[in-house]
Amino acid sequence: MKEGFLYRTFTSCRFALKTGWKISKQRVILEFLHWAFMYVDWLLVSCVLIRFILDMAMKQTSFEKMMLYVWSVVVLEAALKIFSRYFEAYVKPITDVKLYDGINKMLYDKACQVDMRCFEDSEFYNEYMMAVSQAHIKLPETLEGVCQILARFVAMIGGMVIIYQIDRLAALFIIFPILGNFVFYGVLNSRIFRMERENIVFQRMADYVNRTIHLGEYAKEIRMTHVFRLLKKQYDRAVAAIRKVIGNYSLGNMVLFWLFQYFTFTLLQEGAVLYAGYRVLVSGTMVFAQMAVIQTTMNSNTWTLIGFADSVMVIVKNGLYLEQTRHFLRYEPAIPEDQEGIMPELPIRSVEFEHVSFGYKDGGYVLKDIHFKIEGNQSVALAGYNGAGKSTLTKLLMRLYDPDEGRILVNGIDIREYQVKAYRELFSTAFQNGRIFANTIAENILMGRHGDEEKDREKIEQALKLADMYEEVERQPLREKTILTREFSKEGVVFSGGQNQKILAARAFAKDSPIAVFDEPSSALDPIAEYHLFENIREYGRDRILFFISHRLSSVRDADMVFYLKNGRIQERGSHGELMSQNGEYASLYRLQAENYLT
Repeated sequence: MKEGFLYRTFTSCRFALKTGWKISKQRVILEFLHWAFMYVDWLLVSCVLIRFILDMAMKQTSFEKMMLYVWSVVVLEAALKIFSRYFEAYVKPITDVKLYDGINKMLYDKACQVDMRCFEDSEFYNEYMMAVSQAHIKLPETLEGVCQILARFVAMIGGMVIIYQIDRLAALFIIFPILGNFVFYGVLNSRIFRMERENIVFQRMADYVNRTIHLGEYAKEIRMTHVFRLLKKQYDRAVAAIRKVIGNYSLGNMVLFWLFQYFTFTLLQEGAVLYAGYRVLVSGTMVFAQMAVIQTTMNSNTWTLIGFADSVMVIVKNGLYLEQTRHFLRYEPAIPEDQEGIMPELPIRSVEFEHVSFGYKDGGYVLKDIHFKIEGNQSVALAGYNGAGKSTLTKLLMRLYDPDEGRILVNGIDIREYQVKAYRELFSTAFQNGRIFANTIAENILMGRHGDEEKDREKIEQALKLADMYEEVERQPLREKTILTREFSKEGVVFSGGQNQKILAARAFAKDSPIAVFDEPSSALDPIAEYHLFENIREYGRDRILFFISHRLSSVRDADMVFYLKNGRIQERGSHGELMSQNGEYASLYRLQAENYLT
């Protein structure tokens, strides 16, 4: 059954309190005391103190007794102010960081478990962005809002009791701001949230263009082509769409805001003044002192009610964001990163695909009926045009995705039975679109795997030599400790595309795993550098199972087995010599590339 609006809001508030309590109990307790003391202070000064002074004046109480009461209130108010300043200036900034750190770590842990398939789902990705980008802001705001609601509710009850004691009918005027805040203002905020939600996609488009313009990696294309015109058109379309959405809501929002203002302020304040004036001047049933107390308390209660309604709307609005966060944290991946299972046994004797089919989205297969078996330490080349499914095949092998049909067996065991993390440790990988991180060369190679410092240094050195990048790194003043990219350091080094590919290859070389996967490791290299890299890849893969993808078929000649893929199927298979003798598409493509090289 679909969750109701109130239930969803309550659940989001409970989630905020529970999460806040888990991260920082101090923040939750002191946040509530801060707002409670603030409204105790308000009741003392704005309502209770004025009433008692006026009552004492009418009863002609001695000045000394009156001042004793006043000074008692002043001392208590000073103590409350000191606590508030302590909370605002010290506790809140520190615990804000704790909340930021705590909720982000929860999100990071979950983000590392999200199935790769989800990143192809635009609806999931939009909700994911809402959850991740707003959680650290909405969590403390919701905590504050809940504490404000509790404190303001008690304060309003106190103010209403004071008014009721003076005049029961005057208490009815509180109906107007209740209507203004909880009917009109509530609808207004719901519309604003819907408007913001409709604009998320368009805002992301505008942000993409804004980010692209500011990133150095796009600067050359922008200056040497007319692509900025396309980006500008994309940006203009996004802004126009945002304006259209806002325009659809603007008239209704304006009317609702006017009704909120009219009911909350005009009817309450002017109505209360007219009513009290009638009681004092016409019927003579109220004295000026009582009129002053009612007017002061009514005004204070109005602002408290406005604050109360604002807090309600804040937690309602934030609750809709936190609902995304809550759902994201409850997300159960199809391939849990902490999935238990049997431990893989070494050596790896075989890799087998049993009639495997897979598609990223419903209704279309990227791979269809893939079947083969690799036994022993063999090198396997995956060839074919772009989109044939070569990279997808390796992703299935590494269990970044699970097949829709069929099974993948390693050592004769379905890979879904293995412990996920242990299984993935079987692979050394160099991805086609691998990323360089804003860290040292050493960290970009080791990727968090640390052992003995001396052995790590030897491992990095050997990997760089295999990637033909050792001399370039040695020329850097800090060698392997050189920071890559200038994301955080002006002294950072920005390597060329080919050099970055060599770092990615070194990342794979540094991991001593029984299965190696190199996906287009040389697309940015010149033919000579590519030749040396593949020589080293073959040397590295001599005592392990090796899968590699290359668009240059000259690199696959020495592979033990070549799979030529087309339209998601293995169309041809065999050694290079066998495929050439078959004189099929592989042979035609190889000869075409060879002619181009000769030309």
